[in-house]
Amino acid sequence: MSPPRIARTIAAPLLAAAALVALPCAARSALGPRYGGVLVVAVPDMPASLDPSIGRAPGRSLLAGLAHETLVGIDAQGLPVPALAQGWTASSDGREWRLALRETATFHDGRAVTSEEALAALRRFLGSRSPAAAWLAAALDREAPATTPDPGHLVLRFAEPRALPLAPLAAPAAAVTGARGVGCGPFLPLAPTPGKRIRLAAFTGHVRGRPFLDAVDVVDAAGAEAMEAEFGAGRLDVLPGGDGPSALAASLILALDASRPPFDRPEARVTVSGALDRADIVRRFLPGGDAAPALLVPGLLPPMVAYAHARGAPLDASIRMAVGMDVPPLVSQRIVASLGAVGLQVEASAVAPADAMTAPAAARLFLWSPEVAEAGLALHELAGLAPRVAEVEEALTAAGRELDLDRRRALLHAAEAALREQNRLIPVASVPVSFRARSGVHGLRVDLSGRLVLEDAWREP
Repeated sequence: MSPPRIARTIAAPLLAAAALVALPCAARSALGPRYGGVLVVAVPDMPASLDPSIGRAPGRSLLAGLAHETLVGIDAQGLPVPALAQGWTASSDGREWRLALRETATFHDGRAVTSEEALAALRRFLGSRSPAAAWLAAALDREAPATTPDPGHLVLRFAEPRALPLAPLAAPAAAVTGARGVGCGPFLPLAPTPGKRIRLAAFTGHVRGRPFLDAVDVVDAAGAEAMEAEFGAGRLDVLPGGDGPSALAASLILALDASRPPFDRPEARVTVSGALDRADIVRRFLPGGDAAPALLVPGLLPPMVAYAHARGAPLDASIRMAVGMDVPPLVSQRIVASLGAVGLQVEASAVAPADAMTAPAAARLFLWSPEVAEAGLALHELAGLAPRVAEVEEALTAAGRELDLDRRRALLHAAEAALREQNRLIPVASVPVSFRARSGVHGLRVDLSGRLVLEDAWREP
């Protein structure tokens, strides 16, 4: 864990600089994090806006984490932790939650973050298409869901006690903004819209302290060849893929449309699931992946048992399969070949990653990371990609009401198993989300929602 970031004084940097000059270059990195420097990060997709949204593309998620901040965050155990809110208390009946905002929280324009902006962000969030917002909207009291008793507090009222009721507020779409969309994240955008390149400067007033870097340049470098060329020429410091910082944060999922033949027959879906040699796919094409996956990666919901995938009878049909462009081509080719071996003639077409989950095709192959890295919300989100299944709905509803975390986890396992057993969402592998960084760049991290986190990043002089 990196040491806490603190505001710079005038003397400290001068003394540190003098000490660094006296040290051999090889020893400097051992001194640990330092302030200063610009990091140039490539993304394959640049969003048109910096406004909080539910977009999943790498560029959007990166910029959202740089420019914006939410009331709460999610830690590595999937539990809510303070962010703009310094803490919260619950009423004795568990229905009312009072969030206290940090007195030091300010927007990029210097104005204080108050409960009025937090309430406005909540209302915007509840009106979005976010799965986490849908969960929260269903849980809140319909008559008086939220109030602001004073500028420093936001009160949420729920219809009944809920497990981890504040977790949805960690969704990127729930970020708190001020006038004209001004954010309060760790970096301040120096342009109102991204364009082909945007610089974000370190925000000294961020609630977790000033980032180590002076600035981050996010560059639209569409195409693997273009990014490699720029990286090789020294014009990029970080790009997607490679053997740098990573986290097992994505699920490779094959979704079958049960309303279309041949997948309207459960036995046909069993055949497809059993046709996939997951161990071989991971060994050959997905180094660092998990070949015996559940629908959620182990970091979200550690598996209780090894999953078996039964083989079914051969099929004789032609289907169209939509494949997300972020799925490695060799992986999709191997899956097409596996389906061909059981009698399916597959016409595969590449689609944008954001469209792959809902494309009108009999089969859809996509990489999925959760909007919020919490198991209950992740399963709620996945369940929305398939027709409603009574067993899944019942288990998720019970998990939402179960306040004991161990018993809740058992209910989430039951919900995941019921969803998986339908073979409408077939897990192929748990996949690492990784980035490659230039030598001398440290402190990069990938969270369980697959987002590159740069708050603690630093570079050697």
